[in-house]
Amino acid sequence: MKHCVVLWVTAVSFPLMAQGNINTIKPTAFIALKKGSEQYTGVCKAAINRCGEETKVWKAKGLEDVFYLIEPTLEMIKFRKKNDDYIKEGQWKFDNKNNDENAMSEDLIKDKVYIYPALYPLSKTKQAIALVTKWQALYSGGSREEEYADFIMLNDDGSSQVAFKDVLFSSKAMIRACFTAEEYAKTSHCHDEDWALLNLKFIDEGKEYYSWKFITKSYTWPAFVEKVSTQPKITERVAWPFQ
Repeated sequence: MKHCVVLWVTAVSFPLMAQGNINTIKPTAFIALKKGSEQYTGVCKAAINRCGEETKVWKAKGLEDVFYLIEPTLEMIKFRKKNDDYIKEGQWKFDNKNNDENAMSEDLIKDKVYIYPALYPLSKTKQAIALVTKWQALYSGGSREEEYADFIMLNDDGSSQVAFKDVLFSSKAMIRACFTAEEYAKTSHCHDEDWALLNLKFIDEGKEYYSWKFITKSYTWPAFVEKVSTQPKITERVAWPFQ
């Protein structure tokens, strides 16, 4: 196991979203379809009625005719609507054993593995999904959660390849600091908290794959102080897929 590092990587509105002007290369967000809706029913029917209680059906944002069905078994199927038919265009199955060694300390227990509903650009023609493993620990005075992602390239033939491995995708830590009635009466903030905001930028440098810039803003918010006093620590790194 690795040494304990307390970090909360979270996201506002869209995790790992590229920021910038209108020409910025961005991920494709997924929009959840309501169960029983016409599009949801159409996709499930095309998938031979395999939609179970935990199955999710998504529409690719900005693409009115592209849909994805995601199973809790870590299988993803792509459909394209042509006229009134939903045609399968791709199918991928992922291994739920990824990231099994990434717990930051031995008290963390593996909770689940899931496909995050978005596509991340690797090049003009290739995209990746984030396969996320969630770890958690509960304490009498707080809790900790950590998520690690493998960004996996999707190939048209149903195969896949890990482009980036073991990326800290999200985590949070909160430890109780109030233990007496007087302390609780003194402040509404009775926990020590740490978190960070992670953004990704995708850069086309004319190579086979885009470079990815990881930008992390880390914060520490001690108990008994106002949140406005917290200041970010910013770190950046650039990496290329498959290196």
